[in-house]
Amino acid sequence: MRGASVIPALLLGFICFLPVEAAAQDYSSWIRYSDSTDNALIAEMIRQGDLGTALQIAEALGLREDTEVQQIILAVGESIDPGSQWEGELILRTLLASVFPASLDKSELEARLRRNREGLDFLVSGLPHFTLSLKREVLRLLGFLHPPEYLSAIMSEGRDLAELLRKQQGQLNGEQAGLALSYLETLDRVDDPECAEIALMILQRSRHLEVAEAARSVSRSLLLDE
Repeated sequence: MRGASVIPALLLGFICFLPVEAAAQDYSSWIRYSDSTDNALIAEMIRQGDLGTALQIAEALGLREDTEVQQIILAVGESIDPGSQWEGELILRTLLASVFPASLDKSELEARLRRNREGLDFLVSGLPHFTLSLKREVLRLLGFLHPPEYLSAIMSEGRDLAELLRKQQGQLNGEQAGLALSYLETLDRVDDPECAEIALMILQRSRHLEVAEAARSVSRSLLLDE
């Protein structure tokens, strides 16, 4: 065990002496050919590096063959400081977009999510506390992996959106509308008639044309499935 811990310490010490730009490139090149046995070290690199380095590392993770990253998701998520929440969430969003890109084939995306189920569980449990941008990214993923135990969290997010629409008299800014559209896409993929009530609530309260049209389409689809 001691020998195993010496190598990461030496590697971190070596890179600390490199210029910032060279160190970031060194991280990216090495991470591309790493695997999940290196995840603890990679998480430590993210914690010790600056934001630019952390984002390059997160992007590089999407290039490697081993797509198991749940240990890194947990390490980054659990270390988010409320005082600088946007930085930790930006790293997570970059990592999720890189390892689980929207361009992936549906079956491959589902397989990657299954390999990272513990990390996804953490993200689902954190939904009530995340900012809108990270919520949107997590909701996108839930459209591809949505076991029954996630349904209550998905519906809770929908009720929060409906309440936001009520408070704002049906109006949404650009970021809120983006979240609502991602949420409705997830409902459409989940295809559970229990969600029809949420879609209808969003439809009834929305004064945002694109959101209302999406809610109408999803409502119709879910009701026809009943």
